[in-house]
Amino acid sequence: MAGFGARHGDAPAEPQDVRHRRALILSEIAAEGPVRLFRALREAASGDDDAAGIRVSALVRALPGRGAINCHELLLRAHIKETGLAGDLTADQRVALVGVLDRAQYVREHRSPSAA
Repeated sequence: MAGFGARHGDAPAEPQDVRHRRALILSEIAAEGPVRLFRALREAASGDDDAAGIRVSALVRALPGRGAINCHELLLRAHIKETGLAGDLTADQRVALVGVLDRAQYVREHRSPSAA
C-alpha cells in the first residue's frame, strides 16, 4: 500500500507552518523584488531559520522575470550551487550574488528597445 509522507531514509517532512512562512518570504520577493531578496539573505545570515532554509535558487527564481535558466546562469556567475541554502552562504557569496543581481537588473533596465 502506497503511503504519503516521508519514505524510509528521507528527511522528515517540514511542518506546515514552516512551509507557509517560507512561501510567504518567496511571495514577498515576487512582489517587492530584489530589495526583499537582499533582506531575506540578511535574515538568513542572522539566524532566521525560515529564510535560512530556503534554497538560493528558489529565492532568485521568485524574482519577477527570472526563470530557471536565468537563475542557473546568475548562480553560476556568483559561484553558488543551485542546491545551496540561503543560510549556508558565506559573506563573500552573498556579496557576489547581490552584485550579479544588481548588474543583471541594470542590463535589463538599460538595454535598447531593439534588443528586446
